[in-house]
Amino acid sequence: MPNLSKKRNAAGKLIEYGMVQHMADDLAHRRHANKGDQQSPFQGQGKILLALSQTDGLSQKELANRLDMTAQSTAEFVNKLVKKNLVSKEKSTVDRRKTIIRLTDHGRQTASKESAKIPAYLDDLTDTELDQLIVILTKINNSLYDEIHTENPNWFENFQRSVSDHLRDWFL
Repeated sequence: MPNLSKKRNAAGKLIEYGMVQHMADDLAHRRHANKGDQQSPFQGQGKILLALSQTDGLSQKELANRLDMTAQSTAEFVNKLVKKNLVSKEKSTVDRRKTIIRLTDHGRQTASKESAKIPAYLDDLTDTELDQLIVILTKINNSLYDEIHTENPNWFENFQRSVSDHLRDWFL
């Protein structure tokens, strides 16, 4: 059984990592916004591109629900992506009230390129440290997956499928 003091220290480091990662993402987002670049792939429009790269052809409502965004924000981001020729909108052939959002070829390429970026801070680790990090994160992820599956098996299966679809490109 691990030492309680070490577990607390590790938990603190995980919390610190989350906070620093959030701050670094925010700074990167601001840096890209100041240059006029597309924002981080994990915020706003980027979240929509990544969601569609995992499951293309979602309705605007499904996108909003999946990404926990308001209908208004989703519509605003989708319209911006349409103007950039990254997504297209079409009426559902099954239910004309629904608008289906699909990635364009340009959107698919952009989503793939953005999701495949490796964080620069991993350059500071040796191969041995990367191997250790992979083992540790795999253990943590498996524990979290078990917790999620116990709480909600249906959500877990959808989430796991989404993660595997997204990460498949890393290993091909």
